[in-house]
Amino acid sequence: MGADEGAVAAFRERFAQIMVESGMPRMAARVYAALMVADSGKLSAAELAEQLSVGASAISGAVKYLVQVRLVKRGRDPGSRHDFCRIHEHTWSHYISQSDPVLVRVQAGADEGVAILGPDSPAGRRMDETSRFFAFLREEITHSMAKWRRLQAAEREAG
Repeated sequence: MGADEGAVAAFRERFAQIMVESGMPRMAARVYAALMVADSGKLSAAELAEQLSVGASAISGAVKYLVQVRLVKRGRDPGSRHDFCRIHEHTWSHYISQSDPVLVRVQAGADEGVAILGPDSPAGRRMDETSRFFAFLREEITHSMAKWRRLQAAEREAG
């Protein structure tokens, strides 16, 4: 027997609010939460609009954002003319593992700032700390993702 629809809808909105408080735009958070609580992990734009009681343009903008930040992908079932949105399998590990290009850009930008501002100026020191932090973060993410993959593999073997 499935979960109570009212309880699921209330949870979906609470989970969306957590995402909003973490910095995600409100409609994107609602769409993301709706996809997370769908057993299939995928819904059409029409299904999302119906579940969330919003118009197609709101769904379109939210999906565009979620695709851009790599939390969901668009797709189409073979033989269908209707697009759907799907949560990436292992959504958060996928999201984190795809973040390196952004971190590289921030690190490189900070390095450029050090060169322009000078390493001995207060602003240059802030830029240097930023660069070093992002280098550290990239290394930690690499190690953490490898550890996560090992844990996932061990769980698959055990289960």
